[in-house]
Amino acid sequence: MQTISLKSNSPDMVIPLLLNAISREKRILTGTLGITKEKISRLAGTLGVDIDKLMKGEVEHTDANDMQLIELEGELEISKHIEAELRELEAVEICR
Repeated sequence: MQTISLKSNSPDMVIPLLLNAISREKRILTGTLGITKEKISRLAGTLGVDIDKLMKGEVEHTDANDMQLIELEGELEISKHIEAELRELEAVEICR
């Protein structure tokens, strides 16, 4: 883990602001992740697709399902990205 330094004339004011901003961002990402997972579940259910098979390339794209499968794959990638951001935010420590 690397250290990032910030300079401030009023660290007693800035630290709570940073903590609140990080907390708010985590809440936003958590909410967005919930929406994304609901969408993934709905799409997978509608298509009758196993997510693991889809990610392994074992699900056939047809004219009838191609656009929905692409949307589902996109939502899965978004989900991975949001989860990675949340992990990074969880690891942040603000030292005084």
